[in-house]
Amino acid sequence: MSGPQVAIDLGCIERNARTVVDRCALSGIKVFGVTKGTCGMPQVARAMLRGGVAGIAESRFENIRRLRDSGINAPIMLLRSPPMARVEEVVRTVDISLQSELATIRELSRIAARMGRVHDIMLMIDLGDLREGIWPNDLVPTVEQILALKGVRIAGIGTNLGCFGAIMPTEENLGQLVAHAYKAERLSGARLDWISGGASSSLTLLLEGLLPAGINNLRVGEAILQGGVETFRETPWAELEPDACRLTSDIIEVKLKPSRPIGQSGYDAFGNQPVFPDERDRLRAIANIGREDVLIEGLTPIAKGVRVLGASSDHLLLDVTDADPPPAVGDRVAFRMSYGAMLLAMTSEYVEKAPMHDVEDFSGRKMVQITAEPAAAGILAREATGARLEAMNFDVVELADIERPPSGLVRLTAGSDRRIAHKALTMTARATHSFGLIWIDSIAALMPEGEDGIDLPERSVLARARTMPIRPKPGC
Repeated sequence: MSGPQVAIDLGCIERNARTVVDRCALSGIKVFGVTKGTCGMPQVARAMLRGGVAGIAESRFENIRRLRDSGINAPIMLLRSPPMARVEEVVRTVDISLQSELATIRELSRIAARMGRVHDIMLMIDLGDLREGIWPNDLVPTVEQILALKGVRIAGIGTNLGCFGAIMPTEENLGQLVAHAYKAERLSGARLDWISGGASSSLTLLLEGLLPAGINNLRVGEAILQGGVETFRETPWAELEPDACRLTSDIIEVKLKPSRPIGQSGYDAFGNQPVFPDERDRLRAIANIGREDVLIEGLTPIAKGVRVLGASSDHLLLDVTDADPPPAVGDRVAFRMSYGAMLLAMTSEYVEKAPMHDVEDFSGRKMVQITAEPAAAGILAREATGARLEAMNFDVVELADIERPPSGLVRLTAGSDRRIAHKALTMTARATHSFGLIWIDSIAALMPEGEDGIDLPERSVLARARTMPIRPKPGC
């Protein structure tokens, strides 16, 4: 590890998913797990599915392809209307999509009919948050026009709340959603599969017993990925675990400096005019992460006595005067993240993402840990080794506690020559008292390499090949 990293506790995500799913089931509600916060990471989707979610909800085609390529065949819901150019991809790759524009629905109808399919849509209604959705007054004419189309089916009615206008779900506005859904059912003469009452923010009503009857679907991401830290601000849901995703970065400088910059103040690199209180000299640290990677305002240091001062594009400034012990250069500092901070960190190509299993809870799963030298890493990536293993129902994992590897773990170690085998065997022998070994080699001999990088048996074979004439075998 040589830079910022998000450690993702898959066991925690699975347990959070199970907690949400089990509670929702008591009210007849099925949950779709939203993975967009982790860029559609297949390991996260599998953890949610093990926790019992009915399907996966995603907003990006790149993430959906990643999920499908990894072998995930669970129902997938597209959370965002597609551009016209990608309507065919919707029909081919997802089971249901959220829609609010008749023009897009007509194109879906045309493409699906041409392909001999019927695509399910969830018609979104705007209940005041002013993001996507038809206005309630337009419900009847919109439904009537969709019913006249081939290739599409209104499988559900849904809404979005809290994401743009910060309008919270209430018994009143979600009651309106149920009434609109029943109206759509009367128009179509068929029962809807889904009445989707929003996202994690609707869970507060569920726990209070105020979620209107009739709602049978929620699209939950934050409560599963972060334990509902933002959903349940004042009164946390005690059964949810808040630290599924943690950010760590390296301390690259620690110095005693004044608390206020010296000189004429202007604008910073992002067009702001920061104001600094005068706290005299303070011990300051710099971590190797910045606004290019994460939403700084969404970071909460885990260690006591550490305070975020601000950031430039790739430097995070920390006050560590009250930290005990104070950090040193080379130490790592850890943060909890808001949903927005997690989203940016997971999107940044400069932040490593490390899905990790809780070593106490493996339940006989098939897991593989890949270690590759730079010379071999490119080959594994080109051959999509991780995706192929996922398709074989292996979880490709990093381990949080390598000193206690679980039984059943398969280590895949790749390198440019046989020396990698010695390193792999040494590491495994130190970690466990017994293990199995599969050796794949072009020559069945553990021989040292020569100075030119060619193994000794290979050199002798090549030498003989240069001196011996090539004679065709009989019958060739």
